Amino acid sequence: MILRSNDFKKGYKKVVVEENENIKMDFGLLGLEKGESYKFNEAKECIFTLIKGELLFKYEGKQEKALRNSCFHENPTVLHVPENTEVEVVCISDKIEMLVQSTKNPKKFAAKLYREEDLLCPTEMRGAGMMNEASTRIVRTFFDRSICPETNFFIGEVVSYPGKWSSYPPHQHTEPEIYFYKFLPENGYGFAEMGDEVNKVKNNDLTGMQANVTHSQSTAPGYAEYYLWVIRLRDDEAMVTNVVEEHKWAAEDGAKYFPEI
Repeated sequence: MILRSNDFKKGYKKVVVEENENIKMDFGLLGLEKGESYKFNEAKECIFTLIKGELLFKYEGKQEKALRNSCFHENPTVLHVPENTEVEVVCISDKIEMLVQSTKNPKKFAAKLYREEDLLCPTEMRGAGMMNEASTRIVRTFFDRSICPETNFFIGEVVSYPGKWSSYPPHQHTEPEIYFYKFLPENGYGFAEMGDEVNKVKNNDLTGMQANVTHSQSTAPGYAEYYLWVIRLRDDEAMVTNVVEEHKWAAEDGAKYFPEI
């Protein structure tokens, strides 16, 4: 599944619906201008990820500010709440861009605002020293069941350097996954591999992979690629990831490539 040219128009727009897709989660975009607000109260577990701007979160009697000037250069602030939690988002800057994920989950857990110091892995450089630096990228992992055992989500983001690959070698999960893309500069592009199909992806595009579909990404030279990734975990089952066997060697220690072979 690929959805192109999603935009952050004023208000909330749900672009993937849990009940109507094989992706098993909702995915939406919230755009607000200064002084505007929007209220959520879903009968679902929800995640609110600030992409750009400054805002105020109001929930459970708390008021928490969040600021992010660039999703490429800065760690995120992420609000995670259980079902039936009212959340009001108030725009403080000229405008904000936010991504919202939700899914059915009756389990109870404490609402939490994740700042940089709370993330499972704020900034990890992956791919360095491997495959002739062909897959150098920054990975930021927000949380999983090791932090919140009751969640049905595993979520984070990647910033891929110009001309590099990410999520390589190709792999698959026993769970569905969504990627949402940004590029710097915005006219950039990359390629998203989904099984034997490859799609050109641009700024604000979204791809959705059903369970057990192999996927990998590449970025055009000159452009940085950001994508938020979110996996809808199976209820009460551990996540399973499998790397495509015929390409696994490329990431192994001591692997040799052209012109050495």
